Amino acid sequence: MHTLTEHPIDADTRKTAFAFLDRATKAFPVKGAILFGSRAKGSFRPDSDADIAVVLPGPRGQFMVAKLMMADMAFDVLLETGILVQPLPVWEDEWARPESYSNPALLRNIESDGVRLC
Repeated sequence: MHTLTEHPIDADTRKTAFAFLDRATKAFPVKGAILFGSRAKGSFRPDSDADIAVVLPGPRGQFMVAKLMMADMAFDVLLETGILVQPLPVWEDEWARPESYSNPALLRNIESDGVRLC
């Protein structure tokens, strides 16, 4: 897995990601967060979103509840920074066993190409 020091992200993405995580960690017991997609790879356009996998503790919880709560936070961050965050809640059990996730290839791609934020 990459780290921010090994693969730095641009200042706007960094500001957006940490503004989102500041809100998310107040509402959820976040165990980790990984930026993935074009902003992690450095191949984004100005209108690209910031995809962030948010790792939550334990077995899979209520996906839609978590997703909608995070989407509300992401909208606030969009108004603040101009960049939309696309949060993806993932539970530790799914992260540890990607084959149990609905899209195992996505988790493997996040693990191989993502930039760990926390």
